[in-house]
Amino acid sequence: MRFFSFYANILLFFSLTLFTACENNQFKVDVSDIPVPKIEIKDYGTALFSLNRDSLPQELAIIQKDFSLFLGTEPLIDEQIIQLSFYINDPLLNDLYKEYLSSFPSIENLENETANAFQYLLYYFPDSSIPEMYAYISGVHDPIIFQDNILVLGLDNYLGADCKIYARMGIPRYKIRTMTPQYVLRDVFSALSLEKIKAPPTDGTVLEYMIYEAKKLFFVRSMLPVIDDSILLRYTVEQLSWFNEKEKALWKYYIENELLFKTDYESLKKFINDAPFTSVLGNDSPPRTGVWLGYKILLAYAKNNEVSLSDILSNNNAQEILNKSKYKPGR
Repeated sequence: MRFFSFYANILLFFSLTLFTACENNQFKVDVSDIPVPKIEIKDYGTALFSLNRDSLPQELAIIQKDFSLFLGTEPLIDEQIIQLSFYINDPLLNDLYKEYLSSFPSIENLENETANAFQYLLYYFPDSSIPEMYAYISGVHDPIIFQDNILVLGLDNYLGADCKIYARMGIPRYKIRTMTPQYVLRDVFSALSLEKIKAPPTDGTVLEYMIYEAKKLFFVRSMLPVIDDSILLRYTVEQLSWFNEKEKALWKYYIENELLFKTDYESLKKFINDAPFTSVLGNDSPPRTGVWLGYKILLAYAKNNEVSLSDILSNNNAQEILNKSKYKPGR
């Protein structure tokens, strides 16, 4: 792919920023009456990797109460202590921990940002409870786990696009690009959205999956109203420009090839799943074109209908959403 010139990139950046700022107006609600919740992210990674290896059993017993989620409540047996010793002495995990300390020197900033975002959750869903939150070194697995109102952040998945460990692990470059601290809250609220959105059936149509994925994005934008499109959608500036230029042609391609009502796995894989690009549209195309179109449809649906966030998330009729969106690119 040939990149734009420096000056073209600057102009495009400002145009996209202006577009995002204007679009964000519908999400900027007044949350000043919502008390900022107290957020504490218990840092299991730092607690564990900073232990003295020479007195590991005694030190584990000290932190066990605070981290019973990971260590249980019963006294640790020798086999468990040996396993934990292997874990905290693993060279790769220690390298990740060192990078983690550099990328997240203080968990307080993340706590403050999370608290501000949870104001919006409480605005839209007043009965919501604040989850118990932990951070840990996952070995670059499971970035966000949310279950039983417990939120676990594998922050070693967000060490920065220049983290050499990721390349060493063989992680594809298109994935590494989004493994930065700016994506943590985006992924947190994407995970939280799953409690409020019903997934399509396994034999669901491409349209159903387009709207399902779009609902996640809409939820995230509602919780993080000033998030940049490039972070929300996980696209580069060049990929966003591609969409803006080809939106009408892309929609025509979907309609002419009757993609909206396909239910086969290959169609979902091509147009919904992540990849470096969309194979049938060329190597310069972005991936997940169906997700992008679904988000545009959902934005139009919200704009053209008096519906609440709860209404949008609970409407499982993708065809109705499309019809009432009056989505027609190029008008």
